[in-house]
Amino acid sequence: MAGPGCSSSPTNCPAKNSTVLSMCGGRGGTTQHFLKHPDSNVGPRRILQERRRTCWTRRPAMLSPRAVLFFTLLLTTSSLTQRARKLSGSASPISTIQAQASFSAQQFAGTWLLVAVGSACRFLQEQGHRAEATTLHTAPQGAAMAVSTFRKLDGICWQVRQLFGDTGVPGRFLLQAPGGRAPVHVVVAETDYQNFAILYLEKARKLSVKLYVRSLPVSDSALDVFEQRVRGANLTEHQIFFFPKYGFCKTTDQFHILNEVPR
Repeated sequence: MAGPGCSSSPTNCPAKNSTVLSMCGGRGGTTQHFLKHPDSNVGPRRILQERRRTCWTRRPAMLSPRAVLFFTLLLTTSSLTQRARKLSGSASPISTIQAQASFSAQQFAGTWLLVAVGSACRFLQEQGHRAEATTLHTAPQGAAMAVSTFRKLDGICWQVRQLFGDTGVPGRFLLQAPGGRAPVHVVVAETDYQNFAILYLEKARKLSVKLYVRSLPVSDSALDVFEQRVRGANLTEHQIFFFPKYGFCKTTDQFHILNEVPR
């Protein structure tokens, strides 16, 4: 606590009947004060005593490197814990999406053509022009759904086998990605089973919207529904990527099958 008429800054503490000359430097970067007293016969000890009576000054306590490391780790852990609680407490984007009422996996089974994707995915933004025609084959497997995706890679047709796992809610699935990758949440949000289907996919809390059709050309009504869904997901028209309408793969050989179904 500073004395009367003194601020907390040492350089603003004048001694009685003296002039303060401040100079920065010294060991540890502290500020040294030199007093020029009117009476040149006054010794240094008297000057210092007068200085202490006028103002209180405190040298900052120095922490050891080990203490600094301890408090740094403590503050970092506290910050990360608070952030984790905030993320876990907030609902994921796909949790607010309702699945198709009375969803029927039997009616949904068959072939679907991918028309467009609404997504903020950086890969699509950079490589969307290289998208290939994509076909989806679905078949019910108990409460789950077996899915095969056909697309070309370097001109060769590939098949990727996956399983949309049961979540206990019809139309809502969980795709367990191999290799420790983040799982993908899937919701069949809207479909008439005969013409179009709107699917939502969420991975690492990032949401995508996909439009599938049974056959081409795509109806205007299906496109309107898709665009409304994209806007509802806080995505813009600049984040919609259309896929080719030709060059679909129907089959592939046994050497170009990638099986990602859990065993």
